[in-house]
Amino acid sequence: MRLQKIVIGTLILLLIVGLVYKGYEEYMSTLEGDKAVPIVQDESVLGGLEVGQQAPDFTLSTLEGERLSLSQYQGKPVVINFWASWCPPCRDEFPELVSFEKATNIPVVGVNVTKNERRGKEDVEAFLDEYPVDFPILLDEEAAVEQRYRVVALPTTYVLDAKGIIVAKQTGPVDEAWLQGQVSQLSE
Repeated sequence: MRLQKIVIGTLILLLIVGLVYKGYEEYMSTLEGDKAVPIVQDESVLGGLEVGQQAPDFTLSTLEGERLSLSQYQGKPVVINFWASWCPPCRDEFPELVSFEKATNIPVVGVNVTKNERRGKEDVEAFLDEYPVDFPILLDEEAAVEQRYRVVALPTTYVLDAKGIIVAKQTGPVDEAWLQGQVSQLSE
């Protein structure tokens, strides 16, 4: 009887040791598989585009279906504003963007992150009924431009010089005075 208990105890002990070893082996193999994988090919955009970088070109559609490219503004300063209809600071800054464009004739391009809208284009149209604008509103329906610019919060605004270089960036709402201050530095 005593020998039988020793054999059973030894088998249980071996089973426990085997399970611990197998668990450790699996744990170590998962660590090997957790190597960093680059999210983007262009390492310069990690963490968002910054002042001094060339703004990537993009082409998106307007609500009317017209295709518009950033490169169409080459040769003049331009303001790019990423926004969504559900974003309260975006709502607050829209009149400032309209006022800035009217006062300066510097184009503003509104990029709606349409993929984040609950009802898509319907939400954008409802927003624009409430906040009409003269500048183009582009629909980033797949969030491709948002990802390319590495936008982490809405609203985010970029001011570009005539060569397409980012001269100012603001995460959060902007006002006309801030925009005026950024473009006034372009003429200095």
